[in-house]
Amino acid sequence: MTAAPDLDPYLLPLPTPGTPVILPHLVVSMHAHLNGRYADPVWPLAPLTGNPSAVKPRIRWERWPETFRDEMRLAAWNLINGQLRPTFLQEHGSRMRGRLSMSHIYGTLTNWRNLAEWLEERGIRSLAGCDIAVLHDYGQHVLGARHSRSRTFQILMSLTRLWAFDQLSGRPNGIGRPPWDELGVDSYLPSEASSHGGENATEPIAEQTMGPLLIWAMRMVDDLSGGILAAWAERQRLIEAASAATSTPAGRAALETYFHPLIASQAPIPAISLKGQIFLARTYIGGITGASCGQVRMISNREGLTAAAAQRPGPCPLDVPVTGRIAGKPWRVSFDFNEVPALMRHLGTAAFIVCAYLTGMRPQEKRAILHRMQHSAGRNN
Repeated sequence: MTAAPDLDPYLLPLPTPGTPVILPHLVVSMHAHLNGRYADPVWPLAPLTGNPSAVKPRIRWERWPETFRDEMRLAAWNLINGQLRPTFLQEHGSRMRGRLSMSHIYGTLTNWRNLAEWLEERGIRSLAGCDIAVLHDYGQHVLGARHSRSRTFQILMSLTRLWAFDQLSGRPNGIGRPPWDELGVDSYLPSEASSHGGENATEPIAEQTMGPLLIWAMRMVDDLSGGILAAWAERQRLIEAASAATSTPAGRAALETYFHPLIASQAPIPAISLKGQIFLARTYIGGITGASCGQVRMISNREGLTAAAAQRPGPCPLDVPVTGRIAGKPWRVSFDFNEVPALMRHLGTAAFIVCAYLTGMRPQEKRAILHRMQHSAGRNN
């Protein structure tokens, strides 16, 4: 009896419409609920990463040339779930990886979509029609785009990967072998010095800039943060008080008492600027007087306070002491209801600069903190 041949672990099955976009063994549990199905019009790539700061890209198939969607959908699924053979990797050196990260998958697919668009413009309607001669022309097209040497190399290697995964596909599309893979890549690269690997060529921030920046960031955190945090807490208290206030005789009386001297003396009216327009600062006024929104609106309509605020806008000072000093003097006259969100963002930025510089924080950790700061700022504004 003849023994059955061993199954090739690198050959990929043919997916069905209900097959997960990302097979279970590759899914990161925290984003598993975002996984899609093969037939979906949009493929989230988030299940491939557990990094909270990473951008979570999606493949939107309606943006791909219609004639290539079916072939490229299968090629993309192979790229996401497959792995190149070790023998192939040995032949292509250390720059080629068997499996790509989420961000590199998205970048590779962008390069594939650009190829599909170029093919469609030339009347080629399948990857089988993309033979070695067509790929040579496309290589010359990429060379003529005047990308950097490293970027050009990256594009060409992504197309080599398209051909390599086609050899492992459950339904090969028949794309040709790129000529640069067989004959060498140098003639398809610009002549500038190669930038693969090596040292970071980005100029460091000058000491004359970094020194004062770090000093003032530390001053803001050490000396000025107490007042800013107290002002933020007071602003939040006023917002909550205004939101919860109900119409009472006491609230109306407090409102009349507050506005009577301002109206009589034609003094500035507490105002807020939104999208270039000046409005009466109703939330601030309701918070400090205890009046309801309806009561503030009623007195505003009766006394024409909206127009008055636009003509003579005034500040919205908070009852918070300014404790911070610069050169022995208070660093500001008062805290204003409208300025506190910007001050909080500045304080957060200062804290980030200090932590990032003094701890040698890794880039992904910095991005995670920035992501949380942005999310928090958006939620609280």
